[in-house]
Amino acid sequence: MPKFISVFNNKGGVGKTTITWNVADALAINGKKVLVIDFDPQCNLSIAILGEEKFTSVLPQQNQPYGTTIRSYLQRFLQNTGDFEFYSHKGKTTHENVSVVAGDFWLNVYAESLSVGSDLLTGTGITKYAVIRDMVEFGEKNNDVYFDYVLIDLPPSFGSLVRAALYCSDYFIVPATSDTFSAYCIGLIAQMLPEFLKDWNDGYSRFEKANPYINKYKLLGCPKFGGMVYNGFDMRGGNYVKADKIQLDNLKKSINNHFLNNQKIQCASNINNGIIGEIEDMNVLIQNSIWQSIPIRGLSNVRPLKTLQEKGSWASNQIQQIKDIGTSFNEIAKKIINDFT
Repeated sequence: MPKFISVFNNKGGVGKTTITWNVADALAINGKKVLVIDFDPQCNLSIAILGEEKFTSVLPQQNQPYGTTIRSYLQRFLQNTGDFEFYSHKGKTTHENVSVVAGDFWLNVYAESLSVGSDLLTGTGITKYAVIRDMVEFGEKNNDVYFDYVLIDLPPSFGSLVRAALYCSDYFIVPATSDTFSAYCIGLIAQMLPEFLKDWNDGYSRFEKANPYINKYKLLGCPKFGGMVYNGFDMRGGNYVKADKIQLDNLKKSINNHFLNNQKIQCASNINNGIIGEIEDMNVLIQNSIWQSIPIRGLSNVRPLKTLQEKGSWASNQIQQIKDIGTSFNEIAKKIINDFT
């Protein structure tokens, strides 16, 4: 069974999609088979990896009413019709060992079907919250594939989709940027997560009593904090810009207070100061990456888009930045391989 990792922050604009994509690519470079699941109805991860044209082609069509997105499994599950189908796709330039389960706006429908009161706390709808695990297990078995890691990209909320992903995850990573609200959001996550886990434990205890011979969900509902990825900051002469250093110090204090010294939240081994990686501000690189569907480390192999940059080639400092960022993602991947055991 693969390790499931959610990339989550209830705050938007912190780099969740970029980090999910590039960490998956880096894990693949290190020889791992990776599945990324776009569990955000906005589908930004799917569009980034597949490109707009291919993403449009996987959406529901007249001859494919469920499409070849995550909906092809979830809608059949929700309607209890059987005949499940699991589809994953490859990006043109993302490493060949990375597959993506494309998102779908229809995920909003699935989110609305999830009820904490009648599904989770009663224990009668546990499988609706564990569906990601069941979907991946089905996909591996019926498509004759296996994955070492499953990375899940999530919407910026504390909604039911986030709950379902966290319940299915072994670890979660929190991206954060250099802004006033990131440290505050760390505290919010630490406040909400124990409540989420208590709801799962209460519901699962009822499910277990009613279904004593079903134990496949027994170890779910206890994700470990895998660390924060600090990104979007600037460096000058090898040092943080002062404002970004202040924000980093605030984030470290918040992580220490709310996660590392919180007995209600488990943490990954060797987590040290709670930071799993740092990614400097990518500026124009990120737009080029998304618009050309190329992971950051591959940008030096193509020309920048002229609509985003006046010159038709990368400057020497940009080439170095591409290399440095690729190295940073590779370091995060190695920490996951070594510490997420």
